[in-house]
Amino acid sequence: FSRLALALQGGRFDVADRLFHDVGKSWRNASGNNLQDVRELIPEFYYLPDFLVNSNGFDFGETQKGTTVDDVTLPPWAKGDPYRFVRLNRKALESPHVSKHLHKWVDLIFGYKQRGPEAVAAQNTFVHVTYEGEVDLDSMDDPIQKASTIAQIQNFGQTPKQLERRPFTAKTIAKAVKDNVIDFGTIALLAPLTPPLRVAGAPHRLKIRPVMTDTIKLGVVEQTDKAVGDVCFVKGQLMGAGRACTLLVEQKKYIRFGGLNNGLSVHTSMISTRYREVDKLLTIHDGLHRAPICAAKGSRDGSCIVTGSIDSTLRVWRYDGDCLSLKATLCGHSGSPIKCIGLSTTFGVIATGCAQGRVILWDLRSTTFVRTLQHGTTGYEVLSVSINNTNGNIVTLIGTCLAVADINGLEIASERLQELNGPSCAVATDCPEWMEDGVVAITGHKNGEIRLWTLDYDKGILRNVLVLPENPLTSPITSLRVTGLERQDTILAGDMSGRIALFKSVQLESMSSQELNEIIEELC
Repeated sequence: FSRLALALQGGRFDVADRLFHDVGKSWRNASGNNLQDVRELIPEFYYLPDFLVNSNGFDFGETQKGTTVDDVTLPPWAKGDPYRFVRLNRKALESPHVSKHLHKWVDLIFGYKQRGPEAVAAQNTFVHVTYEGEVDLDSMDDPIQKASTIAQIQNFGQTPKQLERRPFTAKTIAKAVKDNVIDFGTIALLAPLTPPLRVAGAPHRLKIRPVMTDTIKLGVVEQTDKAVGDVCFVKGQLMGAGRACTLLVEQKKYIRFGGLNNGLSVHTSMISTRYREVDKLLTIHDGLHRAPICAAKGSRDGSCIVTGSIDSTLRVWRYDGDCLSLKATLCGHSGSPIKCIGLSTTFGVIATGCAQGRVILWDLRSTTFVRTLQHGTTGYEVLSVSINNTNGNIVTLIGTCLAVADINGLEIASERLQELNGPSCAVATDCPEWMEDGVVAITGHKNGEIRLWTLDYDKGILRNVLVLPENPLTSPITSLRVTGLERQDTILAGDMSGRIALFKSVQLESMSSQELNEIIEELC
């Protein structure tokens, strides 16, 4: 944003009074006081609170009234918190009220109110050069006029192409309850708008049951114990792999590491058109590090693999299905063995944790150091690090401390759990921050318990909202994964004894009539 602002003004920031520094003032100007002041709510208003904060300490000057321009002044309901401001903006954007009236905005921008008498009546007219077809640059002979017209279009934008000359129809808002009866036909429409692991159609409910159990069969040969290292669910098949393994789900393979060859091996995890045998050794890659590999993580598509060694080094590899090619070596854990790795290609971030309790974020694209997460827990091993692929938040489990930080390293909330039957691993869900009742983290415990956590953003508190009932796992939980087709509604877990289990959110169709009547009363 700063570079663009400087480029627009010839290398200097604009006059302080003209800078965007007060949401309320900008709203009053654009909506009534000054109709020449045209404003647009850019996407960052709904997902990026950082653009409202002068974190670099730039000198923007003072207004004519002597007010220093710094962080953007927010409305009273934001309580001075840019995170709250953006979160509530997004919550409002996704609300039924906005969805019901969104077609009116589409009419203004893309529809019949963009031009002509309807545009004039709606006070929706702009400078003529911004409209498609109104300016013929090729016919301009005056180079100064042509350059100034191009500069005006580049700096102040263009009106989009008109797509429709008739009013757009209003969106039909799906509701789970219609005429005091559950409308099961709308549940599929409501599912994508339901927070992870909540009941589709009744998002205030959190009810999860075990559906399937099995034992691991992959990567346990020559393993000293039966502990589960990774678990997945593909085409109705529940699969788990041993402690020193990580699954490449889309490639139907798994990686095994930890051997004295300082490398790893790649095996088949299930039958495919190319491989007709499960647990078949495909390739061996020796000497990838100078010491044994103790942690590994693959991207969702399996094209990128990050390995960590007991000598504290990390290496990023490209994997084409057969060969590994080194992209970068990363150092920063000061001789401490790598214990866990989180990887998000969505945000281009690698998160790594070591035995000394240090958590480091790396840029996946440039393979460079970004920052060390600051936390109050020292001297404890990092048990888990996991990245939310919707908002970039990072869930860490260091000793008994469960914490959530944003992608810029700011701690949002933390909770120190009891040491008796304490946590053994944790995983983040992909819950967006505007779904305030959504489950943001799941912890597995030494007694086999699996706990679900929500986050109160305003108070900075993690709340345990459910301990999974009817849990068939009784040994320490060693692996967790959250998955699903249209949304995250499934928990996969594995324990120290080699047992794996699948838990799924209960659907309204499978609930008793008594439960459905209770839900109808709650939603009406």
